[in-house]
Amino acid sequence: MTAVPEIAVRGAGPLDLARIAELEAASFSHPWPEAELVRELAHPATLLLVARAGDGPIAGYALFHQAAGEAELLRLGVAPGERGRGTGRMLVEAGLRRLADRGTTLCHLEVRVDNEPALALYRRLGFRPVGVRSGYYRDGTDALVFSRSLP
Repeated sequence: MTAVPEIAVRGAGPLDLARIAELEAASFSHPWPEAELVRELAHPATLLLVARAGDGPIAGYALFHQAAGEAELLRLGVAPGERGRGTGRMLVEAGLRRLADRGTTLCHLEVRVDNEPALALYRRLGFRPVGVRSGYYRDGTDALVFSRSLP
């Protein structure tokens, strides 16, 4: 039986940005360009985490913003071949722990109303719907606003 490498989550660095941009393109119909990711990494309110299994390529990333005791999960991307294996859950959980350690008491996010896998993940992680943003996405799809208290 082949051992499955443990997934490790760590803070992202400049050398990770090209891979994060690839995952962004594979995860979103309107991906952020690498230049935006560079700006985010340098922003003091940003928490950008990456996950990798063993010595393989980065399998996923999560990008949070934090201000005034609250945070927002802005991006969560996982390589298509790694989805459904817990990488996204581990990234969000690690981010929430780090945010709580920094004094954050509440985290928000927006998610497409038709993104069933993401909706299920966020509910499992204790996020609850608190509102709707009508026509939030470029194609006119609504977003559900979710929140969760920390820790």
